[in-house]
Amino acid sequence: MVYKLLFFLAFFSPYNGYYNLQQIQCPNWIPGTNEIMPEQMTLSPALDLQNKMRCYCQIVKAKERECLADNVPRNLCIERTKDWVTANLVLRNKKFPTDFVQLPTRNVIINVE
Repeated sequence: MVYKLLFFLAFFSPYNGYYNLQQIQCPNWIPGTNEIMPEQMTLSPALDLQNKMRCYCQIVKAKERECLADNVPRNLCIERTKDWVTANLVLRNKKFPTDFVQLPTRNVIINVE
């Protein structure tokens, strides 16, 4: 029983455990520059979204490629990226912060001739 538990802990550990992967942290850049913003400054929501998109393109995807190059299982690298995206880029309902925004769906009729 103990050996089975050790087996599962070794092979089904979270991404920051066995492979020593860290959570992805991004700096807040001053808009239009490569300088990091001081702690006391804040960004407007539009600039904050641009900062997060820049972080995704420059840091998150680079960390994912680095993770895959280090022979970490692909699903752990992808899961770490998905966790970052869920925490930073998913639209949330302001009334209920734990709920995701349900975007409206539309039926579109397209004529193809």
